[in-house]
Amino acid sequence: MPQPRLLLTRPQPGAAQFLDRLSPALREGAVISPLIEIAPTGEAIDLTPFAGVIFTSANGVAHGPEGNGRPAYCVGPQTTEAAARAKWQAEMVGLDAEAMIAKLSSRLQIGPLLHLAGRHRRGDVAGALSASGLTTKVATVYEQNLLPLTEEAQALLNGSAPVIVPLFSPRSAQHFAREATCTEQVIALSISPAAAQALEALPLYAHDVAAEPTGEAMAKGVEKLFRCTTLP
Repeated sequence: MPQPRLLLTRPQPGAAQFLDRLSPALREGAVISPLIEIAPTGEAIDLTPFAGVIFTSANGVAHGPEGNGRPAYCVGPQTTEAAARAKWQAEMVGLDAEAMIAKLSSRLQIGPLLHLAGRHRRGDVAGALSASGLTTKVATVYEQNLLPLTEEAQALLNGSAPVIVPLFSPRSAQHFAREATCTEQVIALSISPAAAQALEALPLYAHDVAAEPTGEAMAKGVEKLFRCTTLP
């Protein structure tokens, strides 16, 4: 069996940063074809009415204002680290939005909060927290525009070698399922069961779900799939 190749579909600069975490054997011959382009909305943000903010993605940090020491409640270690670099008083409050909502719902004294988010959101974080008594509004600070797979990516998928494809969100998984012209050689790794569900109808070589919804777990999962496929 030919050695597997890697296809990364996450937006830049995240795709390049993820590739840097992987072993040289995986980096060699990797193809980057983002399925989503992140773009700022230009929405003006007034933080005056709020005691703190919520970040569920590092893209929210990148397209939001600097923190100047204000509190930020974050999902996942990478988003928390990005918020800290942007001068927020960053606290990780869960690995996914559901965990964050459960934790913050018992901390009503920290509000009101502003969720700095993308246009396409899975679930209503602000609505769920407000319903619990923690007043939360949402500001859309970035767009997630869909992109087609490149010719290079389609050629890779139509080749004879297995292709490891990590998918980092349900929306990107859904778009990959629509875009990919051939998936019989795809070894997919989904970041969550919700992302995995989008691939259920595809003929895949193999499919796995990351141990937890983090970049570190995705990197470990990709390395594991590569080892399993290349072992004699």
